[in-house]
Amino acid sequence: AGTKIDFEKEFIKVCNQKRFAVRDFKYDPTQASKSAMALEQLQVEVDGMKSGLMRWCKTHYGEAFVAWMHIKVIRVFVESVLRYGLPVDFTAVLYKVADGKHVELVTALDKALGKNEETAEDDDEEYHDFVLLKFDA
Repeated sequence: AGTKIDFEKEFIKVCNQKRFAVRDFKYDPTQASKSAMALEQLQVEVDGMKSGLMRWCKTHYGEAFVAWMHIKVIRVFVESVLRYGLPVDFTAVLYKVADGKHVELVTALDKALGKNEETAEDDDEEYHDFVLLKFDA
């Protein structure tokens, strides 16, 4: 038939050279079944927690989005007052832009609302004659 080759000592030697620690292992079928049962129980627990978390997120997502939009509206108001002064006289508009059409929209708004071409751009922020806030929903 075949020949028996004892590779264990050579394997341990090579592993030690590569800085791996080789430990003795004894298979215990009762411990394996206990581990499998514990894993199954933990999986049921995780599934229960995940469903609870998903339900909580679905419930509170709308509230968080409304709060985020309120912050955006406050920012538009503050920037408009800082830019145009008092009394407050402006119109806020929300545009949903198709993919890849953002540059065209900004160009059209600049033309319609009178982009000031002489404005020096000292920093990296782009300046328009209107307040522009971008966000991805």
